[in-house]
Amino acid sequence: MDNSLIIEAIDKAIRHKARFYAYRLPGDEQLHFGAQIIDQRAPMGFMIAPFVEKPDCMPYFISAQFDAEKYMKLPVSSLPVTSLHRVTEESTSREQYMASATHCIDALRAGELQKVVLSRVIVNESSPSVAWIDVFKRLLDRCHDSFVFVFNSEATGAWMGASPERYLSYDGTYLRTMALAGTRPAGTPGEWGAKEMEEQSIVADYIADKFDGLKMNYERGTLCTHPAGNVEHLCTEFVGTVSRPTQVDSMRNTLHPTPALGGMPVKAAVKMIGEVEGHSRRYYGGYMGPVEADGRFNLFVNLRSLEFDGERYCIYVGGGLTASSVAESEWEETQGKAALLLSVLS
Repeated sequence: MDNSLIIEAIDKAIRHKARFYAYRLPGDEQLHFGAQIIDQRAPMGFMIAPFVEKPDCMPYFISAQFDAEKYMKLPVSSLPVTSLHRVTEESTSREQYMASATHCIDALRAGELQKVVLSRVIVNESSPSVAWIDVFKRLLDRCHDSFVFVFNSEATGAWMGASPERYLSYDGTYLRTMALAGTRPAGTPGEWGAKEMEEQSIVADYIADKFDGLKMNYERGTLCTHPAGNVEHLCTEFVGTVSRPTQVDSMRNTLHPTPALGGMPVKAAVKMIGEVEGHSRRYYGGYMGPVEADGRFNLFVNLRSLEFDGERYCIYVGGGLTASSVAESEWEETQGKAALLLSVLS
């Protein structure tokens, strides 16, 4: 389908606060769009899972009832009257972040955990002149190697971003995932530092352990540098051969949250995150992506993202802490990660 028609559909959907999704896969050119008008689940659509399930933040599925061509033919009078989920968070100050990071690093050095991923939020009022479709188009232009997405529903709120991290994909035969951790400015010369290597190794070993636990045959790729806009990460690709259908659901349900978004050990790290972060992550750090009628799916981690309503936006950024972390350096890393989203908003 013509991408220009899909851009028009996205613009219409945002303006009318529709229940919809749109995305472009990494390295691809084709946009995809789906909208749901009535409360009836279709076999294909877009899955959205939160970082941690809570009564007010549960997994959600947007059904692909209308493609872009059919959606554009719908008269406005036939669209349901909806409203955007309100952004209620307040920005994390530098002092708040430094205090939380120091607390986590102290616990890591005491041997209580191996890794904790600490996030912060940047909240601002939306300028009346902000056209969210233009923000999305700038993400498309600048993030060719990422999963560029936008979605909205009454339950999840409206989100937009460019995620460099695949959570899990299934093509009917193979399960694919990646260990993505460690961050530095794009194009940095020389070898990666020990802290970044340690951080990435924790994630990769965790994923390998999940494959081993399911007794799956899999290949662990060579460690490489993965571009992600204005930063780059260490990455190890994993490909597993599915021999039993239950392996697919087992991997999807047990892999999240990986140490790349939570920490290690996972339960202890998630508990600490809930204690020290002054905001709710909601769907940041969860995963989302298209699901096909035959069971295939392409799921990506919700990061490098923001939530928006008619008046405010909330950017979520985070980074992995280990015992060798320095709080000031971690703050600077989150500044670098936020730079992309801040740039497309201006």
